[in-house]
Amino acid sequence: MKTYLFFKTKELVKKINSPTEFYEVKNNNVNLLIKKSYKNKRGRPFSVNLPKIIKISPEAAGLFVGEGYLGRGCIVFANSNERAIDIMIEFLKQFNIPLKFYLEISTKGESNDLLKKCKIFWEKHLGIKLNRIRLREEFYNSGNLGTVHISIFNSLLSKLLKQLINLSKKKAEKNKEIAIGYLKGIIAAEGNINVKKSTNCVYMVRISASKPEEREHYKRCLERAGINIHCEDMPTISPEEGIKKGWKTTKGRAGAVIISRWDNFVKIFELNLLELDKNKEDKFIKYFVNNQFTKQFLDFEKFIGGEFTMKEAQNLFGFKGRHLSRILTLMSKGYISRRKLNQVKFAYKLTKKYHSLYNKLKTI
Repeated sequence: MKTYLFFKTKELVKKINSPTEFYEVKNNNVNLLIKKSYKNKRGRPFSVNLPKIIKISPEAAGLFVGEGYLGRGCIVFANSNERAIDIMIEFLKQFNIPLKFYLEISTKGESNDLLKKCKIFWEKHLGIKLNRIRLREEFYNSGNLGTVHISIFNSLLSKLLKQLINLSKKKAEKNKEIAIGYLKGIIAAEGNINVKKSTNCVYMVRISASKPEEREHYKRCLERAGINIHCEDMPTISPEEGIKKGWKTTKGRAGAVIISRWDNFVKIFELNLLELDKNKEDKFIKYFVNNQFTKQFLDFEKFIGGEFTMKEAQNLFGFKGRHLSRILTLMSKGYISRRKLNQVKFAYKLTKKYHSLYNKLKTI
């Protein structure tokens, strides 16, 4: 069952009233009629119908935090992933305010066929005709079919969404289920999978965030979901600092939260935190399965269905010490249980936790 957060529109409106400007709220069948009024000054008349209850999924909140923009009179979301676009459209259509779309395509080094290909794809997916397309000739295409920008122009809604997103962020820090959905959106928007060339396996998952307070927020949500951060944050480097360091790029680098260690990669895999972006998910799974720890984990399948001794493990693995130390590590993580046979010998057995992860890995 899909999780949603629900917010009373009337309560959100009350919090944005001021001594000079306030909003009058009236029931209008299933919606609320909201009129803007002014005290001691003249202003442009304003009214809008909004739902009494605004609902947002944690995934949509995470996507908007990562890729959304709230201006004084506009709301903008941009993404090149069709699933992310679908989630945001589902969220925004409840307001019954016209959505405006335009497509942005990076064309440097590309043939003229790319424009037609991107336009056909998105018009078919969105079910609309795209009248505005922006070509970015200064940027190379990253392999996507362009970035779709969704806009709503409404100053009241922009103010309400600012409150709603901030409240959603707080809820994500306190509730595990909400945190998991929220992180799916964040990682789809701001996540990167880093692969070590020498080992050909994942060595970190990085969530970009320029401001330290954003990174601290992400870390609180990750910890709520059961992921422990062991590495220091990657700091933000300004363009000027990058030039002083002798970097080739003149754009600097955004800071990031670094997720490392096999235990955390297992959590990412089990919680499906990458499911909103198929490309990122496929890349992660490919190089996570290639991880030496993952391979060693699967080696223990020979003992499924019965107990085994340390000596049997030595015989199976050809006296490879790294596999034997893995027994102790997997036991400490709950994948292997131990039963005492005598003063010096123990019998080991794979637990339900092992079988659960093993079965999920074997479905890949």
